[in-house]
Amino acid sequence: MPPTLTALTSHPARPGRVRVEIDDHYAFELSRKAILALSVAQGEVLTPERLALLETAAAREAAIGLLARRERSRAELSTALKRKRFSPDVVTAVLDGLERERLQSDSRFAGAWVETRRRLSPRGRAALAYELKQKGIGDAEIDPALKKYTSSEERAALKELIESRLARMDTKREDKAKIKARLLGFLARRGFAYEDIRAVLAEHFPEWV
Repeated sequence: MPPTLTALTSHPARPGRVRVEIDDHYAFELSRKAILALSVAQGEVLTPERLALLETAAAREAAIGLLARRERSRAELSTALKRKRFSPDVVTAVLDGLERERLQSDSRFAGAWVETRRRLSPRGRAALAYELKQKGIGDAEIDPALKKYTSSEERAALKELIESRLARMDTKREDKAKIKARLLGFLARRGFAYEDIRAVLAEHFPEWV
């Protein structure tokens, strides 16, 4: 028996969204605009082509909703859509379409990630590259994004980070060697190169070299 669209119900917490049930089981959500544009009707018997069309529309809306909040990598979107139980073929088709329309871009995501980190939570290049790889970004997108984060900017961020960290430590009472070890460990975990750490300490904080 072909699947049947058995229910269309308004989402209780999201005005303008409709929950779609197929064979009495929740399938996905669509906007009211999509429901009208696609002439979706309760009781409709769904051919494979029709089901794929509705699922694709729902997956696209879900992806655009995620992108509206912030830039996302393709891998992030793929994971999110698969969690919503969209089929792999639909996910691939939707993400390919978003890339063609420039609504999603791994290059843009990498640039935004580096810039946000630079401003709000400084990291060294090594840490940024690792974080981007964890987000599914490849070297072809990572390298240009990191080139925009200049050495002078990285060292300026490192200086501010050291100042902030030292301000939170009891430098008058605690053992200096222990403070230095904790400081170096913290900065290394943030992905800063040891030679850069030493250079900034020597220039701005010679007492901690």
